[in-house]
Amino acid sequence: MNQPQVRDDCADTPEHQKSLTLPADDSAPRMARSFTRDALSAWGLEDLLDNAVLIVSELTTNAERYGRASQAPESDRPKGQDERDEEITLTLLVQADVVTIEVEDNSPHVPVERAADEDAINGRGLHLVSAMADSWTTCPTEDGTGKRVFAFIKRPEPTPAT
Repeated sequence: MNQPQVRDDCADTPEHQKSLTLPADDSAPRMARSFTRDALSAWGLEDLLDNAVLIVSELTTNAERYGRASQAPESDRPKGQDERDEEITLTLLVQADVVTIEVEDNSPHVPVERAADEDAINGRGLHLVSAMADSWTTCPTEDGTGKRVFAFIKRPEPTPAT
């Protein structure tokens, strides 16, 4: 079984940043949820746990289902793709008043929020992300072989002491 690789990243200004490399299989969402709970709890951000965990779950599920270059038609696959093809990277970043959730996968195809049938079991993930995050966006990776999806959650204003 593939084990996730955890690393603490250094950055110029974030208060907190932590990344996790996950196998691109059905264990990824579960591991990502646990990682997110642990990180946000350690950072004292329990008030954001429910929204953040749901967003992470939806984005890693999408990355696992649709984010592998090997799932694309052969003509659309980037040349020279290596074993990263089967990995997802989750990064949590706390900077100023925003928590950023970043999920990177190896498909250059941009996610699209689409209407789901009323009886459909799937197809609502990005609707949930839109509802739980203050905003979200996507951009290609530097080498163009994948993408990063970012979701942003504003931290609540501190309650003034009385």
